[in-house]
Amino acid sequence: MDLSAMIDPHDFAHLFQAPILTGLTRDQKYALLSACTSRLVKASTPILRQGEPTTGSYFIASGRVEVCYVDSSGNQVIIHIATAGEMLGEVEALSGRPCAAGCVTLTDTTVLFCPAKALYTHVPPQILIPNLCTLLHDRLMRENRNRTADHYYTADQRMRLYLRQLTGDSDDAVRISQSQLGVVIGCSRQTVNKMLGELRDAGIIEMGRSAVRVLDRTRLADGAPAVE
Repeated sequence: MDLSAMIDPHDFAHLFQAPILTGLTRDQKYALLSACTSRLVKASTPILRQGEPTTGSYFIASGRVEVCYVDSSGNQVIIHIATAGEMLGEVEALSGRPCAAGCVTLTDTTVLFCPAKALYTHVPPQILIPNLCTLLHDRLMRENRNRTADHYYTADQRMRLYLRQLTGDSDDAVRISQSQLGVVIGCSRQTVNKMLGELRDAGIIEMGRSAVRVLDRTRLADGAPAVE
């Protein structure tokens, strides 16, 4: 990771649309981003560590960040792939609680470190609280979706749902092993291998070393539950 640098908010004007900034004036958004420092990450690097405190949060300016959870037995699950415009660690930074999950940048990712004090200073409580609640609601809905999938969807449907959640039109690949996929969707590595092979043979995905690239999102969605 390179050295942190103060930023010119004009260089990150796309972040003015970040959900946490909804309701702020342009001057308030400018002031908040002016209090941030930028970090260009060329290689995969942890920025938040599960179980450790943080004094601030991170805007994702470009690239992607894996959000991972590791249980007491050492099982790791990728629970989200955060993309440009999202913020990570704001709940922990504002509450003083340790990080609920780890966050690791993927290659060529730029993040802005935002001290907790900056949020308190530049985002009035009547705006900050509703915006935080909106972010938490979205995360709760994602968790509800995943819980429903665990109980009612077939392994193939869970596989398709998970691959759709972790990829997008502009970011069509996810770095994940077959063993990790097996943990997420609740089936053996052999079953994962078989299902991935069927999707690959159908031209829906492309498989690399510990990575899956989605080639056809429309066909991936066929027969799978809708993502609200």
